[in-house]
Amino acid sequence: MMRTRNRMVQYSLAVWVGMLVAGAGAARGDGPLGELSPEFKQVLGPREWAFPEDHGKHAGYKTEWWYFSGNLRDKAARRFGYQLTFFRVASAPKATTQPGGLVPHDLYFVHAAISDIAQKRFVFKDRMRRERVGIAEASDCTLDVHMKDWGAMLNETGKTVLTAKEEGFGIDLVADAGAGPVLEGPGGVNAKGTSRGQASYYYSEPLMPTHGTLTIGSESFEVEGSTWMDHEFSSNPLGSNQAGWDWMAVSFADRSSLMLYRIRSRSGVADYVSGTSISPEGRAQYLSANEIQMEGAQPWRSPNTDAEYPQQWRVVVSGRKPIVVRTLMTGQELLTPDTTGVNYFEGAAEAVDESGKAIGEGYLEMTGYDNREQTLLGSVTSFLKIAKEIWLTP
Repeated sequence: MMRTRNRMVQYSLAVWVGMLVAGAGAARGDGPLGELSPEFKQVLGPREWAFPEDHGKHAGYKTEWWYFSGNLRDKAARRFGYQLTFFRVASAPKATTQPGGLVPHDLYFVHAAISDIAQKRFVFKDRMRRERVGIAEASDCTLDVHMKDWGAMLNETGKTVLTAKEEGFGIDLVADAGAGPVLEGPGGVNAKGTSRGQASYYYSEPLMPTHGTLTIGSESFEVEGSTWMDHEFSSNPLGSNQAGWDWMAVSFADRSSLMLYRIRSRSGVADYVSGTSISPEGRAQYLSANEIQMEGAQPWRSPNTDAEYPQQWRVVVSGRKPIVVRTLMTGQELLTPDTTGVNYFEGAAEAVDESGKAIGEGYLEMTGYDNREQTLLGSVTSFLKIAKEIWLTP
């Protein structure tokens, strides 16, 4: 999953963070997108994976995220979706003392959202903190990433505990092990283009049985269903000509799964297309561009950003019958001025066959559709928020 992930983190924040931690100028090793950042580790070939260690933080890479999304129901079959994503952004390969005594830190961001399908309610929250013990950090030994009382942790019984709670909003879930981990490319290398190093290390865990509580306003709902997990880390995944992507992950009634993405160029056409078809037993079949067709339709215009997000995708994949992946409701747009500053659509979706019969559920993410230029005031505001967190927050 590229999630809101690379373009939003690297493009929107790397320059700001680099200026702040270096004191002036651009970040060390933070060249234009599409060029290798020599001081950061690169994705140049397959790696040896070991779990649970590789569920943890991978220091030395510029960006990393842990992503969870799911389709859930309460006892009355009322449908919900949720998203919980933790991002880590490195200002330098490792913390070093700069002139003036400033010690750079990783920055952590969290995006959390709940979709109440029946009531057409979409609620989201976001947070930002620099790395500090007990405040914002991630283990490098296992899955244990948190920001204060929000977190994702693999407990001693092998279950993943997901928590993001504040007044009028709550994600409090437990997910069992699913069909995975599944590497999203040979050796876990997931290409985002054709240039050297233009890739990430990426694995998924589909079909994680999930139960717990969602809270919206004064209402709490006991829910159960399925979660999809993505974990991805990289340093130079996207090119300067790439403007956004369309990503989907769907799990089907036969317990097979499908992950697809289409990265768009600045002219709006597909620049790079890839995906993985996962069997019910967890075997991965890697798909090339000529094996995938993704055609968006029925755009919804956001009243907040004027971005037009396709709400329906016709998908044809080699070896599978054609399907339509469609969102379960409009309005699932995250606005994140207090953290990444990037607006994007991330929402619960379903898959139907050509007769319209529902055959699967999942999540759909679309980025790069908000083409408004950021104002000078907005840029300065983002700069000051990150500056306060790095320099002034104890």
